[in-house]
Amino acid sequence: ASSFTSTSEMALITGEQYVQAWGAVFGVYALLMLLVPEKMVSDHFKAKCTPMNAFWIRGQSVSVAATAYLLQKIPTAEAVDFGLLITAAIAILYPYNAKFGLISKNMPVKYTGFPNHYVPEVLMTGFLAAGLYLKYA
Repeated sequence: ASSFTSTSEMALITGEQYVQAWGAVFGVYALLMLLVPEKMVSDHFKAKCTPMNAFWIRGQSVSVAATAYLLQKIPTAEAVDFGLLITAAIAILYPYNAKFGLISKNMPVKYTGFPNHYVPEVLMTGFLAAGLYLKYA
């Protein structure tokens, strides 16, 4: 497996960059979830956000923000491992589930305009690919 901290070798991404990017992207998601939870529905689905949706999304912002913060505080190798694991879980439960109906069937995903449901699909695929590269390349 490659070194997570080496910057002397030619690498597509370092462990530090992965962890910083993860924290930045999910930190922004946490802020959006807290401040404008309605956008988490209307940006990605052909559906209106209900007060109950907004309640759950806003509450979930705390765990997303805490994860993004704490990932920066643990050793890089552990942070990459955990980032990869949680990204896989998020990807399966959220964007891939909505797209492919893995658990939830017939989700009204939105693929027109911007932002749309391609955004989380691309982000999660990118973080999965980068994490796998760091772990196994």
